[in-house]
Parts: sequence; C-alpha cells; structure tokens
Amino acid sequence: MASSPSFPLLLFLSPLILLTVHPLHTPPLSPDNPHFRSPPPSCGPGQSWAVRLHARLDDEGHDLDELAHLVAEDAGLENRGQIGQLAGHYLLCQGADEGQRGTGAGKALAAHRYVAWHSQELILSRSKRSVAFNDPKYPKQWHLHNELRAGMDINVTGVWERNITGAGVTVVVVDDGVQHTLADIQPNYSPEGSYDLNSNDPDPMPHPDARSDNHHGTRCAGEIAAVSNNSFCAVGVAYGSKVAGIRVLDGPLTDSMEAVAFNKHYQVNDVYSCSWGPDDDGRTVDGPHPLGKAALQHGVIAGRRGFGSIFVVASGNGGQYNDNCNYDGYANSIYTVTIGAVDENGRMPFYAEECASMLAVTFSSGGRSLRSIVTSDWSLQEGTGCTDAHTGTSAAAPLAAGMIALMLQVRPCLTWRDVQHIIAYTATQYTDARADWETNGAGFHHSHQHGFGLLNAWRLVNAAKVWDSVPFLVSYQSPVLREERQILAYPANLVLSWNVTAADLKQSGMKTLEHVSMTMTMAHPRRGTVEIVLLCPSGMSSLIGARRALDPDASGYMDWTFSTVRCWGERAEGQYTLQITDHREPSLSLGTLNHWKLTLYGSSMSFQEVKERQRLVVEAMGGQYLNSNFSLPCPPGLDIAPEKVNPLTSNSLKSLLLLGCFALFWSLYYTLEVALAHLDLRELWRGRRGRAQDGFQAVRLEEGPEMELQLQQQQRVADTVAKAPLITADSAT
Repeated sequence: MASSPSFPLLLFLSPLILLTVHPLHTPPLSPDNPHFRSPPPSCGPGQSWAVRLHARLDDEGHDLDELAHLVAEDAGLENRGQIGQLAGHYLLCQGADEGQRGTGAGKALAAHRYVAWHSQELILSRSKRSVAFNDPKYPKQWHLHNELRAGMDINVTGVWERNITGAGVTVVVVDDGVQHTLADIQPNYSPEGSYDLNSNDPDPMPHPDARSDNHHGTRCAGEIAAVSNNSFCAVGVAYGSKVAGIRVLDGPLTDSMEAVAFNKHYQVNDVYSCSWGPDDDGRTVDGPHPLGKAALQHGVIAGRRGFGSIFVVASGNGGQYNDNCNYDGYANSIYTVTIGAVDENGRMPFYAEECASMLAVTFSSGGRSLRSIVTSDWSLQEGTGCTDAHTGTSAAAPLAAGMIALMLQVRPCLTWRDVQHIIAYTATQYTDARADWETNGAGFHHSHQHGFGLLNAWRLVNAAKVWDSVPFLVSYQSPVLREERQILAYPANLVLSWNVTAADLKQSGMKTLEHVSMTMTMAHPRRGTVEIVLLCPSGMSSLIGARRALDPDASGYMDWTFSTVRCWGERAEGQYTLQITDHREPSLSLGTLNHWKLTLYGSSMSFQEVKERQRLVVEAMGGQYLNSNFSLPCPPGLDIAPEKVNPLTSNSLKSLLLLGCFALFWSLYYTLEVALAHLDLRELWRGRRGRAQDGFQAVRLEEGPEMELQLQQQQRVADTVAKAPLITADSAT
C-alpha cells in the first residue's frame, strides 16, 4: 500500500509551526518591544509619593499592579509603576496642575486600607566621593592629578578619599629655611621640630639675600604639607601632616652642623627631606664626613623611638655634566632613600643623574615645553607666596617625603628599612627608551635611570597597611683585599672576584640581599676615565662607577664606597665579581687598584619569604584593607632619652648681655638721680655763703671803704634767705 504523502509534509511543516508558536529566542527588551516595562519616570520636585502596599490580594482578587492603580485614583495621583525590583512598592505622582493637592493626597494615602507605608519624597543632597579643593593653583598641580596625560601623576587622590593625609606625621625640611608664617604653611607648622643652625635659634625663618633665592626650603615644605581648602595657592601631598624646618644652608656648613641637623628633634620629626648635596659638576666626589655619617647611622637606630628616622635625599641635578649619583655619598648611603626625577611624560630629564643606588623616581620639571611643579613659595623680596616653577630633583624628593608620610599614617611603626622595602616592592616600571630595565634574580625590575620605578602613592599606602616589619639588618664584610694591580686599558679589563660561602653567612644569618657596597682605594692620573661594574651571584650587573668626562682628578679614590640596590631580594651566597676598565687616552699612564673590600647588607628573610611578600603586596592593591578595619598591631617602640636642649643659645646670650648692660646703666642713672634729689641743699647753700663772705672780706680788704655799703646790703639778703624754710624733694607739696 502506498504511503500517505501527508506525513512527509507534516514533518516539513512542524518546525515552522513550532517557530510560530514559540520563537527560538526571546526578543530583546527594548522600548519598541511591547513586553518592555520602562522604569517609572521621575516626578517633579516634591510631587512624588512612594507607597508600599499590603502583600495580599483584596477581596475582589486584584493583583498589586491593579491595587496601585486604585490607590492612585483614590488619592488623586498617577501610578508610575513599581519602584525598581522592590515588589509591592510603587511611585505615585501628582500632576503638574495639582500642586495644591499634596496635603490631601498624603491624608488619603494614610487612611487607605491597601497602603502599608507611604512617604512624600524629598530632594536628597548627595556629592560625589572625590576630593575637591578651593586652592586656586590646585588644578595646575598635574603631579597630583594629571588630566592631560593619564597615569602620569603620583596616584594620590584615592588615598585622600579615604582620609589618609599624613595626619600624625612630621616631615622636616633641612634646607635654607621655611617661611612658616605663610598661609599655606602656618596651620601645619611644627615649631617643636624646627631650628635655625645658621643663626643658632629656634626660628628657621629664611633670611632675604642678594639673589632672592632663599625660597628653596619653603617651596619644598609646600610640596609636602601645604594646607588644603584655604583658598591660597596649592595643596601638599600630605596636607594633613606637620612640617618643620631646619635652616642650615644659608651660611658656612660644617660636618658638625650637618650632624646636628640630621638628628635635630629626631623624636619629633619622622621624615627628613634633603634636596641638596655636593656640587653637581661632574667632577666632585664627596658626601657626609665622619660626623655626618655617624649622625645618619644614629638616626636610623634611635630616631622615631627606635623605628628609625627616614632620610630622603635628591639624587642630584648634574645630568648635563654627565654626573652620577654614585659619587654622591648621601645618595650612595644605605641609610637614605635616594629619589630621582622624571618629567610629566615619564622620561628622564636632561638634568637628572643616574646610578645603581637609585631607589625610585617621581615627578618634576622637564624641558622648556613641559610643566614644572606648582607649590607654595616665600613672600619675601620678589616672592608672591606661590610658584609654578619649582624644578629639578629638589622638587622630586619632597614629593617622596610626602608619600612616605601617608605610609606612616596607616602604619606608624614602619622601620626605615620597611620603607625602603615597600618602595622596592611597589614602584612601577614604565616605558622609557633610555632606561636599561633589567629584572634581577628575585623578580625586582630596576634601571640605573629610574631605580625600581615610579613612586605610586596608592600602591605605597596599600602595601604599608599590610606590611610586617622585616627582620633585623645584618651585614657581612670581606677582608680588605690588597691587590696593587694595574687597571687595564679598554677593551681589556681587570677582573676580581670574591666568593661568599654559606659558612661566611652563618654567623650573621643573612639569606637575602638589600644593599651591596664596595669600598676601594685607587691611584689614577685621571679617575674620570675609569669604569667599574659589580656583578652579583645571579649575574645582575651594576654600573657602580660610571665614566665622567669632566673629572680629571689625579688623586684617584681614597676608601670611597660605591653601592647598589640592583640585587635586592636575591640570595646572598655566591661569587661577586668586580670588573674595572680604563677608557684612558694613550698618553696617560695606567692606574693602580690598591685594595678593596665587599660589604653585604641584608636580612635573615628567606628567598621564599621574599616571593611571598611580593604576592601579598599584589593582593593588597585592590584597596580592600584600606576600606576595612583591618590593622596589624604596632609595637610601642623604644624609650629614648629626651634630647638635650641648651636653653641658652648664642643669640639669646647676646640678648641677655645687652639687656644686662641696659639695666646696669639705668640703675646707675637712677641712683645718681635719687642721690641728687636727697642732697641737703641748705648745707650746700651755707657752704656757698661762707665762701662768698670770705670773698667779700677779701674784696673789702683789697678795695677799701668805698665797697662797705654794698657788702652790708648783700649780707642782709643772705641772712634773710638763710632764715627762710627750705623745701626739699621729700617735703609734701
């Protein structure tokens, strides 16, 4: 029997029938879709009512939408539909021509049996959670918020929004003085942390000078702690912190003065900002002398109740002279935070120096077409109280000091080494064609131009919040390696090495590195032609002694210490190699390496612990710890003996001497006046009369009888005066 043709036809038509009855996909909910339910439009101000209906049907079986329509009609309002996803909540509005019925609508809703709750809506006042300042120059502070070049700022506004402004922290500017009477400085000024070492008195007010350039310290102070929302000039990075001043650069500077400055009020001051150093001329090799070195070491041991003073130094402005901050003993010290500069494009400016001891960089001025730093300025001489022309690494170091103040607010017990570690862990690498970025054996990236990278306030503060203090600093020092070997001319080189074994490190317990230093003595007819490279066991290279074309000095180096941070976090054990090359002219004789020694600084933190800290820092960058009540306990610190303060300075002694001399002369004058006032004038008069009578007799004897009558008349007058009562100074009037 032949099959019916209707069955294949049915198979063919069934998908079409299914598509007609039930589409393959739900059409999008759009205003053109009849199933689309738009959110209720807003009503005019004061014309909307929010109601919540009883979550039950009435006796007639109405659903909630129908009930809302009935309630609106009874109250003389319009039903605008359900409020969001809140079931049973409806928005009711009164018409534009029904402005007088608001009171009646409220009464109707209050009495309605279907209304469980109602409220007439008010206009709410809400502001965006972003910082806003009325300081007129704040919009020009691109280093704080760069609207033209996204990402080219210190990323601080998110920290401010969480009320982290440096509160409870004091930063002292060691410089040429701070004008603390300035409107941007005075509210945040700390007289307790200030001093004037040039004039030897407690007031660090800058003195006017012939060139009108003693504004340097005031500008740096403004970068750090300029007051916000005072309608004056600009805003500081840590505008909630205190700022002090130590005036020391406006006059002859000695080693002892420098030592006093580094430890002055070191239980009050937390961070020392030093935007100065030796001459940046491409030929100077200098740094702190013995007392200054001792003061830096003492500061990190005893400052801040034992957590250590934090010394921030500028890397130097000798880039145009091919200078290098490894020849600057302040930037080369393990006790300092060495900060370099980049312009607003993130590039190394023409003046910036590079070195292996550079910890990080932050923003400052660039070429003529790029913007400089806007900050407070002195108002003396030619100053106006505000400037947009602060430049150089002098402007970069205070920004770093301000960011460190933000870190210390969230974690006051950070040690001086914790701060260095957090910078190494959080500084950001970025593209710069001139930068020689390399990643070391511990995963840290570093370049001689930018250190570990660009400082980022958000990353620094978030890392500080979760940071556990690193173990104590330990060190290893090799014996003095006496070589007396010639330094070979390029392309040959002198290669020396020293192997550090596990047994060498056992006593100290060192496992991972922080700073690596090499101290050498070298004789050379022109030291600027010598290049020195240090290799760590991982193979990470550091150019610790760069060539300097302008350095013709024939004295070589005498126990000069070069240092590097490029091996940070790596294992300390292994072979360290020194490569020395002389790029001399053929006419010059070869130099000689007399002796050298290697010094390692690090801790007992294992390599695995370094990697775990890196993971923890990355995890904390979301800000979740700043947004919570999370807090690590802080130890109380050491009980440091109070600073010995001599209340009598040389200036106060001079004042007291002048006051004493004035008091002495006044006393003599007063004594003489009183003595004269009490003198017996009657006795004085009788004495004068006796002398007069003798004189008269003498005249009488000489002149003869013709004067007799005149003398008798004078005698009668004298007797009359003598009998009259005498009124003295003590008599009542």
